[in-house]
Amino acid sequence: MEQHKQRKPLFLVEDLETLKVITDPLRLQILKLLNRDPRTVSDVAEKIGLSPSRLYYHFNLLEKHGFISVVETRMVSNMLEKLYWMTADDVEIDKSLLDFSKNEVQEGLVSLVTSSLDATRAEMLRSLQARSYNLEKGAKPVPHDVFLHSMRKRLSDETYQRFILRLRELLEEFDRLPEETRSGDDVNDFSLACYLFPNFYYQDEVQKDGA
Repeated sequence: MEQHKQRKPLFLVEDLETLKVITDPLRLQILKLLNRDPRTVSDVAEKIGLSPSRLYYHFNLLEKHGFISVVETRMVSNMLEKLYWMTADDVEIDKSLLDFSKNEVQEGLVSLVTSSLDATRAEMLRSLQARSYNLEKGAKPVPHDVFLHSMRKRLSDETYQRFILRLRELLEEFDRLPEETRSGDDVNDFSLACYLFPNFYYQDEVQKDGA
């Protein structure tokens, strides 16, 4: 349907209550799946490996706070089926909610970081388990590179900002890659998770290291 193409470019999270809605690993997985194409609750449940009944509460909460909406309904076996889609291409958090010095903000930010990491871990483990299961059922083994890498580097702010710009361009390039509509052994879903942040230390730790 044509309306599937009509989404806002950005959904801005402006209050703590809305922020807390996406501090749940399962809801982050749901949003990731609904970001690309409209899906039913059953479609998402099958992808995640849970029963649909486990997801209705989370779908309702995401819809209530404006992250997703119903973009199509259809009759399947005399039952009304709803297809949900994200209401915007991207989600950003208002900078006022990123002030870690405020006690009421700390809980939300900690939960958001934790849930993001947990969602990535859960998706990766589910994928590895599904791959093992499929191979046991006779699926053709297809090697894929998996990158798990962590490093730290001491840089100037100028160098860091230049690298951030290049990284954003690469992420945008990945996002612009055309989706494959055909099926085949050489077509798969791929997930990209990226975490890059400055490391800060408590003053007494800095003095101890420099002693």
